Amino acid sequence: MSEESFSEEKQPNKKSRNIKIGAVIAIIAILGIIFIPKIWAKYNKKEVMCLNGQTEIYEKYKDAVVLVKHTYTVEISIKGSKPFQLEVGDTNLEDKAISGTGFFVSEDGKIVTNHHVAEPWLYPDEKEATSYDYIKERIAAILPDSISEENYKTFIEKNWSNYDEEEGEEEDSEEETPAAVATTIDSTATNTAAVASEDTENATSNNSTAAAEESGTEKEVKYVSVDDIKITPKTVEISVALHGSKEDWLKCKVYKIADGDEVDVAVLQLDSETLPGSVTNIIDLDNAITDDSKIKPGTNAILIGYPMGMTLANTRRGIKVQVYEGQINKESDGVSIQYNVTSTHGASGSPVFNECGQLIAVNYAGYDIAQGYNFGIVAKHAASLIQ
Repeated sequence: MSEESFSEEKQPNKKSRNIKIGAVIAIIAILGIIFIPKIWAKYNKKEVMCLNGQTEIYEKYKDAVVLVKHTYTVEISIKGSKPFQLEVGDTNLEDKAISGTGFFVSEDGKIVTNHHVAEPWLYPDEKEATSYDYIKERIAAILPDSISEENYKTFIEKNWSNYDEEEGEEEDSEEETPAAVATTIDSTATNTAAVASEDTENATSNNSTAAAEESGTEKEVKYVSVDDIKITPKTVEISVALHGSKEDWLKCKVYKIADGDEVDVAVLQLDSETLPGSVTNIIDLDNAITDDSKIKPGTNAILIGYPMGMTLANTRRGIKVQVYEGQINKESDGVSIQYNVTSTHGASGSPVFNECGQLIAVNYAGYDIAQGYNFGIVAKHAASLIQ
């Protein structure tokens, strides 16, 4: 065998070996990209500097905690039509606004808050849920099925008040019915003799005429069904105000929402995707307590937020965040913890810290009838949502 043929046989083997080596290197590189950052993060965590009580915690994080305002409205769709808004002066159809709290967790303007602040219509109170049924019933009572899709909005707005008039007529009719019956009875009694003397043939003729008139009445109008009407809430604007600002609202968007109904956590992000200059310390989720077993009943819980929204936040020197302190009352169940920190509407989404200033929970619920029974989603759920 010649040297030339031997070299030609070796060439494919060398090429195959190079391909295998390249594949192995690629796999190692991919695994490195995936696992090295995690290993690095595990063994190179920043040392936690324990803050000395609620005053130091407040001073460090007050600028990172924001007042959230979410304005939303409802749109109507009938038999799959393009959604539209109604302008009829009805409070059930006017824009609604709720307030909550959030806190910055990243340099690109991400804000942790509650799901029910990001999408409040998914957590309606009894009054709001009833108002949606009322809107559907009212539309179904005034909109004939024959009206074309392009005329839905105009027709409903023009005839919206007819629903009230029809209800009033029905009430008047119900009130007048007994009197009308009494009059008929009196009249019949007075004219008994006259009725008895009437000719039977004439009575038959009159009955025939009445039947003929009745058969000629206008055809009954068919209206749209309640089931054909869909009401969809829609965000008008989400914005946040910073501690110390003069109602300078910064626009936001919904970035991410936790899966499922139990974990009431969401992430917003400033439209600018830039952390405001006045925020010098974000709330670092890397230092959050993500091991529930370390959250012990009897230990301190410190909340920074905006209970009652602008009612308490608005001062002569601008918007001011508040701080409240209490204790953990119950062990975590994997989703939430209970504490006796003072809280109410508007504090939803507030960060809750331990005595060192590490995030332990995101405030989300409480009892209106009594203070001291409030709940927060444990911090690990907020951390996993950002990661």
